[in-house]
Amino acid sequence: MKKALLLIFIVSLFFSCTSFIYYPNGINAPLLQEKDELQVNLAIKGLGGDIQGAYAFSNHFSTQLNINMLDVFGNEFGVAHNSGQYYGEAAIGYYASITPGFVFEAYLGTGHGTTFFRNTNTDVLRTTDYHKIYAQLDAGFRTKNFKIGLAFREAFVNAYKEKIDGVVTGDQYMDTFFEPVIFMALGGKKYKINAQLGFSEAQFDAIIDYAPLIVSLGLEANFSLAKTKPE
Repeated sequence: MKKALLLIFIVSLFFSCTSFIYYPNGINAPLLQEKDELQVNLAIKGLGGDIQGAYAFSNHFSTQLNINMLDVFGNEFGVAHNSGQYYGEAAIGYYASITPGFVFEAYLGTGHGTTFFRNTNTDVLRTTDYHKIYAQLDAGFRTKNFKIGLAFREAFVNAYKEKIDGVVTGDQYMDTFFEPVIFMALGGKKYKINAQLGFSEAQFDAIIDYAPLIVSLGLEANFSLAKTKPE
């Protein structure tokens, strides 16, 4: 188990250290079960990671707020660089318990991000702004101490503003990405260690500079915000 977690971290670090236009963030698949449930995830990805929150505001509907930040140093083809991204998204969704412990969810969301790549030898900086619209389906089995499931995300990415040292190049890239992952969590009722592994694949090859793996390891916390009724 320790070797598997170490491998996840090493692979995640490797794919965070290159000049990508698009870095897929981790998929937030909380498997919510009841109204007023709140789940918060902190996941490591390279030297940054995901901050994810999901809240069930009714018996079947929920919302998400996710943030992804990467800021790493590496060496690509002999070029030392600093690269990464800053990205945020929000989504609204539907959840339902099909059988006790088995949950289905569907989310529709949108986000905005900026990726960057700085050649630390020449100090040339490239930044790319992008919008994302995505649809997500996930399903899995959840108990008090364990969670496992599959999630599928279809994401449309429009990288519309690329700059070199602040000067807009005029280049624009649009593509659709298919992003399946397997996720799991293990621990206590409120706090668990979580991990996910998947991939991102461009459907039209219009964006070729993107991170192909979705890998993370982190912590998950579950709370109920329901008010206790007086006796």
